[in-house]
Amino acid sequence: MEELEKFIQDVHNEPFNLATNNCVHKHVRIINKARELGHDASLMGCIAVIPVTPAGGIPLIGPHFYAKIDGKTVDVSMEPELEKTIWPNKDILRLTPINVSKLRPMNPEEGPPLPSFLPKWPWKK
Repeated sequence: MEELEKFIQDVHNEPFNLATNNCVHKHVRIINKARELGHDASLMGCIAVIPVTPAGGIPLIGPHFYAKIDGKTVDVSMEPELEKTIWPNKDILRLTPINVSKLRPMNPEEGPPLPSFLPKWPWKK
């Protein structure tokens, strides 16, 4: 567990970058490391509400991803310096969490399910 905690802390200290090191990038790396070490880990997606402190409490609302490792929420999206400016990761309001790691098509050979009013997949006869 110490090795995983050190890895999580190292990732937490990396600067946030919306294009190259955002919440998805950071948490996928953490989940891969946790699974490599034998932990139960999942990528969770949600709608996040973050009251932006410098903007007078105007909330940022949008998609957000975090990790769930052995039933514990791990959210290290923003590095400690950015957390001081915006909002602590642990206080982000997470609405409608979905375990993204477990999403699978119902019938993988048929592709994703289509609504019943649409025709079947064109390549299936």
